[in-house]
Amino acid sequence: MDNQNLKTHYSVYELANLKLKTLPSAPKNIWEQAKRENWKSQKRQGRGGGVEYELASLPQEIQTELRSRFAVAVMKEKPRLPVVRAEIEVSTLTSKQREISDAKGVVVTKILALQDGGMSQEQAVNFFCELAKKGELPPEMQACLKKANAKPSEKRTVSPRTLKTWIKDYKTANTPEDRLKNLAPRVRQPCDVAELNWLPEFLAVYRNTNGVNVTEAYQEFVWRWQTAYAEQPLWLGLMPSLHQVRRVMSKFSKLFKAIGRKTGAELRAMNTYVKRDWSMLKANDVWVGDGHSMKMKVAHPDHGRPFVPELTMVMDTASRFIVGWSVSLAENCIAVADAIRYGIERHGIPAIYYSDNGGGEKNWTLDADITGILPRLGINHQTGIPGNPQGRGIIERVNQTIALRIARQFQTYHGRGADRETVRQVSTGVVSLEKAVRAGKTVLTDKQQKAKGKLPSWKQFIDAVEVGIEWYNNHHIHREIGMTPARKRQQLLAGVELVHITAVEARDMFRPQVIRTAQRGWLSVFTNNYFHQKLIEVDGEKVAVSFDIHNAESVIVRHLDGRFLCEAIFDGNTRAAFPQAFVDKAREERFNRRMKLKQEQIDEIQAELNPIRTIEQAPEFSFVPTVAAKQAKQATPIFLTQAEKEEWEEQQRAFG
Repeated sequence: MDNQNLKTHYSVYELANLKLKTLPSAPKNIWEQAKRENWKSQKRQGRGGGVEYELASLPQEIQTELRSRFAVAVMKEKPRLPVVRAEIEVSTLTSKQREISDAKGVVVTKILALQDGGMSQEQAVNFFCELAKKGELPPEMQACLKKANAKPSEKRTVSPRTLKTWIKDYKTANTPEDRLKNLAPRVRQPCDVAELNWLPEFLAVYRNTNGVNVTEAYQEFVWRWQTAYAEQPLWLGLMPSLHQVRRVMSKFSKLFKAIGRKTGAELRAMNTYVKRDWSMLKANDVWVGDGHSMKMKVAHPDHGRPFVPELTMVMDTASRFIVGWSVSLAENCIAVADAIRYGIERHGIPAIYYSDNGGGEKNWTLDADITGILPRLGINHQTGIPGNPQGRGIIERVNQTIALRIARQFQTYHGRGADRETVRQVSTGVVSLEKAVRAGKTVLTDKQQKAKGKLPSWKQFIDAVEVGIEWYNNHHIHREIGMTPARKRQQLLAGVELVHITAVEARDMFRPQVIRTAQRGWLSVFTNNYFHQKLIEVDGEKVAVSFDIHNAESVIVRHLDGRFLCEAIFDGNTRAAFPQAFVDKAREERFNRRMKLKQEQIDEIQAELNPIRTIEQAPEFSFVPTVAAKQAKQATPIFLTQAEKEEWEEQQRAFG
């Protein structure tokens, strides 16, 4: 019977197969009972003939057992979605609404099946609700009912009234599409933002770069609202609750909520962007450069103390090949110029150099109209928008890949993924070692000895950088180009004629230039004075002076049109006993900046220890000429030594 509908007529053998408790088990005995009780029958259709007996004419106890058997079978049957479900397309309904509507439809079909078995609608509804209340529904049907309730709960069942409403909605629908809509729950329509009068007022508080949360902003908003509308009860009643504000704010996108709270690159990172296509470029069309602070500490090449170095790399965008690199104490024009020189000497001159707008990249040494290194080479220098790293994502990602690979080779690594406890131990050991070296101690503790072995030297760091870049160029399979950068560049170089410069040209070309005015045979460059007799010929005229950043003994002087004039020699410097190289000057300036910063920190600490007390409002004194003002009694200070106390008492006696 589990796979059959409740029939109106049954044969003797069908009744025997049902094995009802109210009937004999043998077909012969059932036939005799039917003949004895005069059951109504009709001729059986089909092969074999015979008769079949009407269900309504059977004894009441047999009918009850038979109908109960059928009801249980219906409830145990696994729920099935309507066949028309896949063909229905209702764009206005959400996925959750469709699921609830389908679940209601399954429940209603079960009720209708019970009615087909002979139950009235009232009986079928009550029978279903009773099983649901007792928890005797099959697991599949129980899960379907839970979903149909829309608000699932372990103790939630269903009422007869709710079931009758579902049945009504089901029967009144003429088409499957209408049935889906009728049974779908109604959802709350989104509120129009324009109708929220309080929203602009709240956003004025919430959009704060200090990053206040909704609760903090709401408190300020309530104070402003109540203050502004203190005498307008209607407007006071429109003030939303904190729950309403949270619900409305949860509907907005991250970008909308970030407006006014985030700026610069952080805000642009949440917005859409234009993806650059580098595949159309040829070799040396565009180079892109960037500097990256390493997530590690290295022994300083001058004094051996730990510091964080800077790695500057220049990449050919078409092939992703690292054409030049440089390491330095900090990102500056010297490091950038050195990386570009490294690349040009080995791989030719690029058409465009693309970089950020930082101090190291955008500098008179590189970009001055006449004296800049890039204009003299005919390189077009393009810079990105300040605070917009997305435009240089190609080199930013490479910096992360290579820099992290290099830094993770050393125990002083303190970047992403490093164990915090290990970083702390190594850091404290390195700091202790630094203090010991600064104090000139010859005997180191065990902790300091271990730290000394973990701190890489400057040469070890440079060797690691060289190996890391070689691995990236020749062994790393780039995901976007599908091969190594070296192989890609080799393919792009086919049929391309590169522009190279000689070693002599490179030496002269990569000397930074400045414009100076000749004064009776003398030139002044960075506190150094240079002399040559030919400078008399251009007395009072502006000339281009190129200098070696590492050697200040002489400078090369040219006319503004590039013609060689002379090589001026350092002599007669009234400011220093020896010429000061540009690198030394830069190092001195960096030292002065650091000292100034440290001095400001010291001044701040001293100010906290010895605060300057000021009188915000002078008290009102009343002076009477005829009466001498009573001197205020001085409080006895706290003395650290007996000598200080005796000295203070002597002063008090001396001044009365």
